[in-house]
Amino acid sequence: MTMIIRKSNRDDIPAIMAIVADAQASLRSQGVDQWQDGYPTVDVITKDIANDDSYVLEDEGVVIATAVISFAGEVTYNSIDGQWLNDNDYVVVHRLAVRNSALRGGLARQMMLYAEELALQRGVNNIRVDTHNDNIAMQSLLNNLGFVFCGEITLLSGAPRIAFQKLLAVGH
Repeated sequence: MTMIIRKSNRDDIPAIMAIVADAQASLRSQGVDQWQDGYPTVDVITKDIANDDSYVLEDEGVVIATAVISFAGEVTYNSIDGQWLNDNDYVVVHRLAVRNSALRGGLARQMMLYAEELALQRGVNNIRVDTHNDNIAMQSLLNNLGFVFCGEITLLSGAPRIAFQKLLAVGH
């Protein structure tokens, strides 16, 4: 298998939206109301690509995972019911999803580790992530990767999300 992680482009939008649809169905089957309102839309994904923040993992040329890895900050993280580990610059990971046919293959973990690698390459030693309180799979991934629960944030839509942060070891 030849797997690579690369920046997304407009040609990837259909594959990304198919992965999003898989994730929406999976979350729905688990009784999680995250992503059940049509989000993320094609417009959101198009903006991620335009902002140069969208990445895909492909295997033999087939896109099987996607994530946003952004250095631009996250306005909803400015206020937290709890406390971040520090106030330093951070990378944020959003919209992490894996094609159903590739679940349980460690691909979400690979995408998160790639985000850590990008952060360290740019001298940023913090990653922040938020997820739905009922998204146990994502919480498990974050816990296994050493993320620390920091509190609750509120999305611009008004929806609550639980927030996590990881301090990265510089020099690794």
